[in-house]
Amino acid sequence: MLTFALYSRSYTGPQPLIDAVISYILSHDGKVVLHKNITCEDGSLMRFESYQDLQQIGTVDFMVSIGGDGSFIDAANLIGDLNIPLVGINTGRIGFLSAIKKDNFEACIRMLQEKKYTLESRSLLHIEGSEPLPLNTHFVVNDVTVRATDNDSINAVSVSAGNQHINTYWADGLIVATPTGSTAYSMSCGGPILHPQTDVVVLTPIASHSLSVRPLVIPATQTMEIAVDGRGGRYSLCVDTQRVILNDNVKLFITKEQFTIKTVLFDNTHFYSTIREKLLWGLDKRND
Repeated sequence: MLTFALYSRSYTGPQPLIDAVISYILSHDGKVVLHKNITCEDGSLMRFESYQDLQQIGTVDFMVSIGGDGSFIDAANLIGDLNIPLVGINTGRIGFLSAIKKDNFEACIRMLQEKKYTLESRSLLHIEGSEPLPLNTHFVVNDVTVRATDNDSINAVSVSAGNQHINTYWADGLIVATPTGSTAYSMSCGGPILHPQTDVVVLTPIASHSLSVRPLVIPATQTMEIAVDGRGGRYSLCVDTQRVILNDNVKLFITKEQFTIKTVLFDNTHFYSTIREKLLWGLDKRND
């Protein structure tokens, strides 16, 4: 019997998809444990074993996130270094990470039970500061972003890697993205799409004040140091879904994380087919 840990950012009242996923797993000889977010209308936990910390519940075969890519990243933060495979059912808009369509989840769960899948390791980053950072987790699935606070502006972001100065970016901010995060904020700011198996990161400026500055891909094995000079003496740091305000004197140090997360690839899908579908590549009559 396989055990599926379900995660959703919120569940307050009728949610047919979550109910359908639970019912399908139970009717096909599976066990379900639910994150504490998943509650009934009256605020009580549903009738299944619940968890806040995955280490509290013993063996888990798969983590299933239900939502968009933000929910997927939250679920990855719950997994940490526990090496539990993660799969996402997409209820958002694009969903590069939560790749299972909600009208196709039954077939995908069946493929998990029949072992018709492979596991893909996705590299992570690790972030520390010259002063302790007020973060819940210090590993990075998607990206690290430094930018102005709501009321201030950034003058410059100085970046070094491998003990060599790369550039001082005069921009509204800077994104340091993993291959997984290359299809998120970095892509919307003009950064390249990276294959998940590449051992690199991309530095993507946000609204650079110089037209000659372009995104830069560097080895993930190099230690990066970031220093921010803002007019207001502080800046905003976003690590995936976490956001904190730091003073300019706090430097950031980014390294490759020592562990990875495992994502599920089904036998009929791969990275290239996903980006073709999500980005609507090939919608040209010449390809018919």
